[in-house]
Amino acid sequence: MNLAFVVERPTQFEVPFYRHAALDPENHLRVIYTDPRFGEETLDPELGRTVSWGFPLLGGYEHAVCPAPFRGRSRSAWLARELRREALDLVIINGYTQKPYLLAALAARRAGIATGLRLDSVLWNSRPPRAFAKKILFTFGLQRLFDLFFGVGTLTLDYLRFFGVPAERTALFPYAVDVDDFRARSALSPEERAAVRGRLGIPRDAKLLLAVTKLSPREAPWDLLRAFQRGDAPDRWLVIAGDGPARAELEAFARSQAGGDRVIFPGYVPYPDLPALYAAADLFLHPVAEERWGVSVAEALACGLPAITSSRVGAARDLIAAGRNGFTYPAGDDAALAARIEEALRLDPAAVRAENRAILSRWDYAATWRGLLEAASRSEGRRL
Repeated sequence: MNLAFVVERPTQFEVPFYRHAALDPENHLRVIYTDPRFGEETLDPELGRTVSWGFPLLGGYEHAVCPAPFRGRSRSAWLARELRREALDLVIINGYTQKPYLLAALAARRAGIATGLRLDSVLWNSRPPRAFAKKILFTFGLQRLFDLFFGVGTLTLDYLRFFGVPAERTALFPYAVDVDDFRARSALSPEERAAVRGRLGIPRDAKLLLAVTKLSPREAPWDLLRAFQRGDAPDRWLVIAGDGPARAELEAFARSQAGGDRVIFPGYVPYPDLPALYAAADLFLHPVAEERWGVSVAEALACGLPAITSSRVGAARDLIAAGRNGFTYPAGDDAALAARIEEALRLDPAAVRAENRAILSRWDYAATWRGLLEAASRSEGRRL
């Protein structure tokens, strides 16, 4: 099977997936980037800073980068030529709200190539007037333009079915992470784990709670700070790794509360350093106000941690088995979060690791690639 994936720019967790797919000797994935301006560093508006992923973004897989239009050369013509370079079985487009995405979908249709649309949308905010407009869009627009619809998780599959997309035209294309790499790089010795804690000023035997988040209005972990204060215990430490516009306010709030001297804000942690940070923790927390998926949840599970998320994290539906590898709690209810923290700290670490391994085997790179190939095979002969 020959597949193409049209996406704006590379991300830290999907570039290794492209490299995984490139190892398949029988099937082929080509990535087409629509933004010619991306580089090794990317401005993240929620962090309020430029970040670098710490590894090359373009090596080890086949890709093409759409040039900036000039002197009458159009993106539409370039995309049409790129999609005709080889016989493709399926072109997957990473959304429909950007002009280059629609141009790529139309070019694929004109070339007789099956098309797929990847979404991460969920139903949390679909109020009646907006929902009615979306149903019109899906019925008379998107279902005519695309043959298949891919969701990053089962909440997105629910969204697609709510708007009338038949189940046989849906499949999963998760925001998968490099499970094997995170698992291997988080396998620290007791001395190495203590060293990571020592650099943060955290005692070797403390119970360490960890959040990796953007300190922005959408993700600012107010629930977590309040829950930590409720369950204050001398052996508990909290690390909130990340940056963003709410950082100063969060730090000031933490200092004003009991136990605030045991709350650490290390700032933005480079992606290659995350496995060691997860390995230093006892429990991962993702208490955000709203997150359609939540890549960090999968990263933490790959590193063997139990996890607690708010009810507004899409990954919780698919990756958290309540009482076995973590819990969810109602978003905004810090008392419930505090209670869940106590329960999670009592879970058996070996049982948690086994549960995480079983769950992630259905959401890792290998499972993701198998799912895309299966979907591509379904698209054969059913070009609308």
